[in-house]
Amino acid sequence: MHDSTEQLILQEVQPRLKAAIAQSVPLVGAEDVQELVQDGTVIALNLLNSTIRSGRKVTGGNVAFYTIKMLRSGRRSTGERRNDPMHPKAQLNGTCSVQSLDEPIGFGEADEPLTLGDSLAARTEDPSVAATRRLDWEPLVAAMDATAREVLGCLVEGQDLTTLVAKLRRSRSTLQQDKQRLARLVCEHLGQDVLLQVQAQPRWTDNIAAHREKLACRYDRQVA
Repeated sequence: MHDSTEQLILQEVQPRLKAAIAQSVPLVGAEDVQELVQDGTVIALNLLNSTIRSGRKVTGGNVAFYTIKMLRSGRRSTGERRNDPMHPKAQLNGTCSVQSLDEPIGFGEADEPLTLGDSLAARTEDPSVAATRRLDWEPLVAAMDATAREVLGCLVEGQDLTTLVAKLRRSRSTLQQDKQRLARLVCEHLGQDVLLQVQAQPRWTDNIAAHREKLACRYDRQVA
């Protein structure tokens, strides 16, 4: 950058940007005036370089005027994208809008507020988790004998082990030993903390649960 260009930007263009942005440029999302001044300075520098290459002469007021006009329309130094909901251009045009996932859209069961995130969240487990579980179970099932498979099927269906006494011709105490042997086999293949893993909730639900607890506590304080 030449000294003359730097002086023009810092002494003539940037002060005009600071004054005009605070008054006439709409802020979108988390933008602030200081951020837009920096962004506008980059746009102004690009404009000035373009005019210098074309051989035209401009003043600091001209550069600042067109920079402000671009900023007001939603243009930023990174470009303008009308189909990007996060871009100021799209939001200023009204073609897109950003909504919080915590925004209430109604009431669910037990009169609890239903948020946008609740309605979009899948209630089923993650496909990758299910696929990984199948990969883990295949060698485990292959290592089981016929008795262990019967005990496993009984436990999965939620039936009592006594239903296998007549089928396998084994006593209740022997089936209990088979169950313990199955438990050791599962821990060997899937790890000692397998019970904690299968009972743990997906990590992405932590924020939803915390938000619900926050609303419940606020409601209890209001009632009290």
